[in-house]
Amino acid sequence: MRLLLPTSLSAVVATALASPSVTIDAGTLKGGKCSSGAVYYKGVPFAEPPVGDLRFEPPKAYNKKYSNGVLNSTISAPTCIQFGNQTVPSGKKSEDCLYLDIWAPSSATKDSKLPVKVWVFGGSDTEGGIEYPLYDGCNLAETGSVVVSLNYRLGPLGFLALNSAGIYGNQGIQDLILGFEWVQKSISAFGGDPEKVLAFGQSAGATDVYTIATLAEAPSLFKSAIIESIALPQLTKNLTAQKLGASFAKGLSCGLSDKSCLQSVSSAELQKAYYADSYIDSGVGGLSGIGVSNSQTPEFWPIVDGTVIKENPLHRGAQVPAVLGYNQQEGTLDAIGKYPSAELIANLTAADYKAFLEGDFGSAAQTIEKYYPLSVFESAVKEAGLTSGAGVFKAISTVITDAHFKCPTYESAKSTARNGTPVWTYEFTHNSTCAWLDTLVAIADDLSFLGAAHTAEIPFVFSNLDFSYSEDNYTCSSSTAERELSNEMISLWTAMAENGKPSTKAIQWPEFKITSTGSKTPGMVFGNSSTPGQIDYSICKLWAQVSALLDGRNSTATAKSSSSSSVTPTASPTSSFAVSGGVTVSPSTGGSILLSAVLMGAAILM
Repeated sequence: MRLLLPTSLSAVVATALASPSVTIDAGTLKGGKCSSGAVYYKGVPFAEPPVGDLRFEPPKAYNKKYSNGVLNSTISAPTCIQFGNQTVPSGKKSEDCLYLDIWAPSSATKDSKLPVKVWVFGGSDTEGGIEYPLYDGCNLAETGSVVVSLNYRLGPLGFLALNSAGIYGNQGIQDLILGFEWVQKSISAFGGDPEKVLAFGQSAGATDVYTIATLAEAPSLFKSAIIESIALPQLTKNLTAQKLGASFAKGLSCGLSDKSCLQSVSSAELQKAYYADSYIDSGVGGLSGIGVSNSQTPEFWPIVDGTVIKENPLHRGAQVPAVLGYNQQEGTLDAIGKYPSAELIANLTAADYKAFLEGDFGSAAQTIEKYYPLSVFESAVKEAGLTSGAGVFKAISTVITDAHFKCPTYESAKSTARNGTPVWTYEFTHNSTCAWLDTLVAIADDLSFLGAAHTAEIPFVFSNLDFSYSEDNYTCSSSTAERELSNEMISLWTAMAENGKPSTKAIQWPEFKITSTGSKTPGMVFGNSSTPGQIDYSICKLWAQVSALLDGRNSTATAKSSSSSSVTPTASPTSSFAVSGGVTVSPSTGGSILLSAVLMGAAILM
């Protein structure tokens, strides 16, 4: 995916004489200056290059001294080897990629003790990197925080598990843990307070942050966490991971116990084997392009290995104060990825909806269809003068939103609350004025159908709200109200870093409480402003049963048992929730559902 750097994000390297510098154990970092006034230090190593005999191994901390005692930190480090093509930064790719970037306010000193925000990017744990322009920390740092972005190994390099070869998985998770340890050791030199570290991540990055937040050592790594659009916290079963590892080794013509073979093949061969492996994403939950995976879907993902991750994070809950949230229409971008043309959308039928449900949910498909009846969605789009195919599209995207993001958020919040840890939830509902990805430029005049899609909150929490895509002859500045919403969200994220509680004098965020039905759950609604209110998670009872069925934890869970639950079938294409004052707010059914939207490509940060 192509994403041009917004003008407000551009970093201007200062002259050598004015260059900022910081000294840590390894030596002196020579950084640069952002146009916002903040300073940055890029390409800072926190681990030895994980190459050769260190490929597939846990990372080793970087304990060397910089050459001549100085590191030029104005140059971006290589991005990790990619196993996808949606959110790939430009520039060099390499297995030698365990570096981090740091941004700090221009006024920061080693005695500032500022809050620290450590970002973990998304991308299905197969793609992405810290140099992706949407994650630039220049503007965010100048609001008064030190910002850190961590690289970690992806795909099989980060998550291959094959015990017979002495490869045990979770390498990418261990990379992140080592990155957080580096922050604890060194961030004070940049003006940050190691006692005020917030871990925040989005999609797969949110899953990784949440996973680490559930570990016993989490409080020693960071003091709080914000989990944005968690991408299914159910981890891959170890047995499934071992089968995937065996299939992958076979594709490389390596024996199942031959680690040296696996360590000696080239990065290009690893990528080729990844794309050729028919076992990856097979079975229930592996529907090509639009899979809602489950614990038995083969994919390179964290696993409960008994060593790094000892318990299922979904059941253990975070061990530090946590915020978890989702966007109101997460699934729209995922659905576009599967149906990227007007013709495809217009021609979608009930058979396509059934195939989606059966491919992703197997024997639970009939139950899900009962609670998400296609007729309701088709009626809604008919009133807007759109085809029944648009109704199928909307039904699919709504199921994805609830199954893959909304209800995992709720289950994770419940687990955290049950272990006595404070937790807060949110729903981001704002319809953005500007195309925050260049793939949205084609429909920039009609973004309302997209709603609060996957990734929509990222520009707001990074204060990156002005965009210029020169190749598309597009520039856009967000509205004054959107800048205020961004300021509010940043202040709440900062409060979480400083105090372990996301409230300010101006905005009080109600703490999450488990309710008997999941309805009227206290939370924050980020619409045109930040509004404390209530979120309806009642549909998540259904998804808990579906998850148990697919996970094999309840082999007797059937459509009959689901039907007898207290969950009421949906009466509309979307859920609704009440905000403070008793006003009921119903999400949009999608406006002019994507008849123009299909001009753009998919942009999925999972």
